[in-house]
Amino acid sequence: MEKKTRHRTQIWVLAAATFLMGCAATTQVDLPPSIPEGKGQLLLEAGGIMELNWSVIDQETQEVVYSTSPRPSPLSPSAFQRQLRESQLQVYLDPGIYTVVVNTDFESDIIEVSDVEVVQGEVKWVPIQIGRFMVLATRDNVPEQVRFVVYDYNMRAILGQGMTSTQVRHFVARPGIYKLRIENLAMQTDVIREFPVRMGTVYPVRVEMAPSTQDEGEQQGGGS
Repeated sequence: MEKKTRHRTQIWVLAAATFLMGCAATTQVDLPPSIPEGKGQLLLEAGGIMELNWSVIDQETQEVVYSTSPRPSPLSPSAFQRQLRESQLQVYLDPGIYTVVVNTDFESDIIEVSDVEVVQGEVKWVPIQIGRFMVLATRDNVPEQVRFVVYDYNMRAILGQGMTSTQVRHFVARPGIYKLRIENLAMQTDVIREFPVRMGTVYPVRVEMAPSTQDEGEQQGGGS
């Protein structure tokens, strides 16, 4: 009787070991990469944005220790929104005090975060106040390419200008209230749209141009 009990116990132990080995073989755990020895890790938190053009400056030496510009300008005719699976907003640095510089899509507006301390063996999260918008122009519910200009809220300064596209394009800008203008003298059209930029969202600026079937008199002020 004792021999049978011992035999059954051995079978159960073997079965449990086999089950655990099977689980270990089929279950994969993705661990974050370890920080290299002597370094710290800097991570930008940009409200869901995965890619930016940015750099890091050593505040003591004023030397640019890291710089990357993978993101094409959305004002380029060939630009479109790329789908990324991994964030491009991280870098390993020597311990020290740094300034993070982030480029928006407005040349006159650069975001700087000073006094960022990177500690050896630790992760430093740096929130970046930045948001996104996209411009959608249609005529008769069909996407159309038209030129637009972006102003500050008071329309005293031109921040950027470009062409709408049938492809998805995201513009990055500092949170705030802006105004977009589409002016077409040939079509006697002058459209102004006020729109917000918020961190963590993509705001669609939609403009319906005057229908092509209307006569010239009805086209005046179309889309306003």
